Amino acid sequence: MGFFAMDSECVAVITKDRSYSYCEIPRIEFTSSTKELIIILCENKIGVLGAYISALNSGHAVMLLAKDMNLELLTEILTSYEPKWIVGLEAFKGYVVKDSKLVRVQSVNQEIHADLAVLLSTSGTTGSQKFVRLSYQNLRANAESIIEYLSIDKQERAMMNLPLSYSYGMSIVNSHLLAGASVLLTDESVIAQSFWSLVKEQRATSLAGVPFTYQMLQRIGFFKMDLPDLKTLTEAGGRLNTNLVEAFGNYASENDKRFFVMYGQTEAAPRISYIPHNRVLKKSGSIGIAIPDGELSIDQENDELIYSGPNVMMGYAECVADLAKGDELNGVLHTGDTAVVDAEGYYTITGRLKRFIKLFGLRINLDEIERTLEKEFQMAVACAGNDDKLVIMVEEESVVELVKAAVAELYKLHRTAYKVKVQEIPRLPNGKIDYVTIKETSI
Repeated sequence: MGFFAMDSECVAVITKDRSYSYCEIPRIEFTSSTKELIIILCENKIGVLGAYISALNSGHAVMLLAKDMNLELLTEILTSYEPKWIVGLEAFKGYVVKDSKLVRVQSVNQEIHADLAVLLSTSGTTGSQKFVRLSYQNLRANAESIIEYLSIDKQERAMMNLPLSYSYGMSIVNSHLLAGASVLLTDESVIAQSFWSLVKEQRATSLAGVPFTYQMLQRIGFFKMDLPDLKTLTEAGGRLNTNLVEAFGNYASENDKRFFVMYGQTEAAPRISYIPHNRVLKKSGSIGIAIPDGELSIDQENDELIYSGPNVMMGYAECVADLAKGDELNGVLHTGDTAVVDAEGYYTITGRLKRFIKLFGLRINLDEIERTLEKEFQMAVACAGNDDKLVIMVEEESVVELVKAAVAELYKLHRTAYKVKVQEIPRLPNGKIDYVTIKETSI
């Protein structure tokens, strides 16, 4: 019995071209007498999804990488990790093409832990060989928790428009296929007319997005669309502006839909907490409560949010030798986020342990400044800095002087301590703000 049951005649995947039942999804054979590493270059296409399903059902370990990732970094990873099979690449030195995949010519002696299932790039990093090691149990436990709190059943038809190499996208596939539901596979953006044609024609029941997705939805007039079959909206992958949470919460309440705000990290496979849909408007600034079978707490010394649960990763891998390591965290994850909890047990993120700078002796929380300015001016804001300078990035010239005045008033900072820069805020492929680029180009 593999990870996914693939013998059903029910519809599993729908593309713009056709539907595939569970037993029709194209398979790839990964046969070996020893446990091996598979690398898949991901795009939202049926062949890639079939490779992912085949990889998990084979019992091997699979590393998921973005199809459009930096070529130099890809070469480094392939050279360092020497996978047995590569899916999604036409050629690479030391490999031959066989049955729609590359196969390593030379035998390599690698030790891979029996529990290791998936390797994902650490959230927000695009130039790193550091990966999160997730076990089969991590994936299954998180998928089952998601199935429970989202009430996913065989009638669900989820839009799968997020990258499979991104933990949020992977979790959509895992939770829906384990529940016997269907996914609508597309790489189209929510701003494309063809995306909404697929939503309407195939009667999609749920839509997932990161904060940037919801900003786009508001701009394209989502609230005026006629979408009677779409019943569930989920948001994760970063903090959504409270005003947008309330806007989508009100929309859901008024249109017989459910809107879930969720929090997670790749290190937790990835879901950690959620706000029940009927509490979103009351708890719009929070990350909610722990998922089923999970537990949240706060470190009394530094206010760090701690998560415990069966979905916590085994640990990190920074080289091929690390693939042999077992579970190093024992189900406890230090999130790196600071938080507070209210009387009802709802948690609110207050910042990142590492997202602080000191200016003229003042401890500055960059996340707090972002939240305050976003709320004040109803726009996207990104803050970065070091102990010499705070950089505030906005996308509209018209607000620069207003932002400067607000920072001076709210934080009592001298004008030489910060600058306001106008440009499009750089973002990572998963929609999160690219703080590394901001620091490299602005400070």
